[in-house]
Amino acid sequence: MSTAKSSKATLSVGVLAPDWLRLASIVLCVLGILVAGYMTWAELTDNETVCVDAGSIDCAAVQDSAYATTLGIPIALLGLLGYMAILGVLVLEDQLEVFAAYGRTLVVGFALFGVIFQTYLTYVEAAVLEKWCQWCVTSYIIITALLIIGAFRLRSFFRPLRS
Repeated sequence: MSTAKSSKATLSVGVLAPDWLRLASIVLCVLGILVAGYMTWAELTDNETVCVDAGSIDCAAVQDSAYATTLGIPIALLGLLGYMAILGVLVLEDQLEVFAAYGRTLVVGFALFGVIFQTYLTYVEAAVLEKWCQWCVTSYIIITALLIIGAFRLRSFFRPLRS
């Protein structure tokens, strides 16, 4: 009887405890939206971003390169849409059954795609352009952190299935 009581107490604590990794992911998405939104605004209005022009850091050279668009769509806009999609899934995880079941997997999938795409873009910055954009690197760090946190959340989601 005490075992049932302790498992019930553990269950209620688990239900009441906030998902800190989810909250951290939401904060990272908001930061990603701010960074990608700023870069999108600069791209669509032909403004330059505020950038530390020191050595090989040259945001204007990266933004004006042929690699700044894909199929005529600014890369920053694609990033903005990606962060918004991840945020949407995170916010709706406890609202819609489909996101409760598959939301963690979707977040990892979106973030993995973002990391792969931004790894390619970072390679282009380093090897082809030999210039760096501080905003691009910031976005790369954010999406990588989202992937890592998402992987931990997905692992903890599947942990009860293995027991």
